Amino acid sequence: MLGVFSAISFVVEMRKGVFGVFFSLYLKEEIAASFTQVGIIWTLIFVVSALFQTLWGWTSDRIGQRRLFLVVGEGIPGIVFLLIPRITDIYTLSLTLIVLQACWSMAAPVWKALIAEHSLPTERGTLMGKITTFGGVGTIIGYYIVGGLISQYGYAYLFYFCSLCMLSAALIALYIDEPEGLQPVRNNLLSAEQFKAFYTVHRHFTVYTLFIFLTSFAFAMIERFISIYVRELGGSIQEVSYVFILADGIATLSMIPMGKLSDKIGRVRMLQVSVAVRTVAVLIFAVSPIWWYLFLAVAVEGIGWSGYCVSSFAVLSSLTPREMRGTYMGIHSMIFTISQGGSSVGGPIADHFDLKNLFYSSFALCALVAFGFIGWLKSNREAIDESDN
Repeated sequence: MLGVFSAISFVVEMRKGVFGVFFSLYLKEEIAASFTQVGIIWTLIFVVSALFQTLWGWTSDRIGQRRLFLVVGEGIPGIVFLLIPRITDIYTLSLTLIVLQACWSMAAPVWKALIAEHSLPTERGTLMGKITTFGGVGTIIGYYIVGGLISQYGYAYLFYFCSLCMLSAALIALYIDEPEGLQPVRNNLLSAEQFKAFYTVHRHFTVYTLFIFLTSFAFAMIERFISIYVRELGGSIQEVSYVFILADGIATLSMIPMGKLSDKIGRVRMLQVSVAVRTVAVLIFAVSPIWWYLFLAVAVEGIGWSGYCVSSFAVLSSLTPREMRGTYMGIHSMIFTISQGGSSVGGPIADHFDLKNLFYSSFALCALVAFGFIGWLKSNREAIDESDN
């Protein structure tokens, strides 16, 4: 299954990467949106997606199937994206993308559950490193291709390219094997007993998810504005591509080594180091005086992200109950996705002050959260390492 997972990761991350980078520029340069509007649009997209992820994760547990959710979740949005370039009104565009999230959100929790169910706890760091490496290669190629397409033919090709990626992912997903022994469960979605379990039996999952939310929120304050930041510091559209190619290139090259290192030194220790490194990267972003200084910032972030990606998933897999993995992965994905609403806070800061102050604000919050998260991981390392999920 490694080949199928890697192929899906290649096209999905290619689409995620180019959409995340160039859609903000599209809103600013084609639709003439303010920073606040950019932040709000991203937040609404993420929140709607988040609210449906738990539902889809639970539904996949109820029917005992995973593959269908990937096929539909990528296929339908792939068709709709072909029509988006015809929409020029910002409110109609926002409404279309927000409604589309109800379908798009089907894939995220099921994707994580499938990887966990097709792997052993002691090998997840290495496996996730291999799968994510292919995704990183896809992202790098996507930046180069879409940067050239937009420069020559316009932003419509951003959406055409994303459509091709999503339709390809849907077709490849047909080759995924359903996990052996996966049985439908009859648990209700978020019953009173399950709510109680969040702060009793599975309290480690709850606290961990909270820290992931805070960490992601702090970084999300700047994430959707980095491409605009490159432009403000003097970079061209093609140079925006170069910055992100370097970022994902370093993250991709680091992914497999970081996965192996995570399995060797322990997922908890790797996650602690990665959180600290990503915090330093935000500070480098903030102090950069010209666009090419951002090469150092994204290089540090790329290293931190690769370690964070493989270790955070390994820790999460250890904290999710096996019989309700789809539901719990859905809850975690929902909380993580809501955290991307940090852009709605970042936008007004950038509008009322400037992008520099936004990056300094993000660093202050990242540092505060990192201090608490690293301490919690140290205190609960034994409980996480002893889990056999």
